[in-house]
Amino acid sequence: MARRGTSSPEDRALSLDNEKILFGLVVSVANGDYDEVCIETDSIEAKDCIEGLLCGTGRAKRTVPWSAEQCRLYRSGYEIYLQGSSSYFFINPMPRPELFEKRELEDYLAEFKQA
Repeated sequence: MARRGTSSPEDRALSLDNEKILFGLVVSVANGDYDEVCIETDSIEAKDCIEGLLCGTGRAKRTVPWSAEQCRLYRSGYEIYLQGSSSYFFINPMPRPELFEKRELEDYLAEFKQA
């Protein structure tokens, strides 16, 4: 995720089961604190929760890929949501529970450093 005013993205996995983390995420999305976020989930329920947060609290709208191809965190095939005029959220439509194991997550995050 890339917060507004920062030059490089943060690598972070957030547990939506933790109420404090979920609250912080809700407030950050509501405040429009992010430039770009690439989201992976471990279940359809988690994906639905994120979509609800983005479209409800965040007032984001689904958009077309060509509008976001210049983004650092853009991933082909991901669903793209635009909040306001410049905050992009990329959601993998397929849950990937294996990424939430430490080794797999490290390999996945390395993909962004190579780009």
